[in-house]
Amino acid sequence: MSKVTQVAIEEAVAQAKREFLPVKGIVAVSWMNRTIVFYVETPQDAAKVPSSYYGYPTMVKIIGPIVTLK
Repeated sequence: MSKVTQVAIEEAVAQAKREFLPVKGIVAVSWMNRTIVFYVETPQDAAKVPSSYYGYPTMVKIIGPIVTLK
């Protein structure tokens, strides 16, 4: 098993945004309580999120698609 060097949470979130926001179904990334939070459209999209990232645990919130209000 490879060892992951832990970086500052802000840096890990910034990298997660660069890596995961281009992925269809992942709509946002944030953090709270030293946990990286991924916001996804469907339960199937939740499978695209790792259980940890740069040594931080992750959490998935299924929020559905984001639509423009008229």
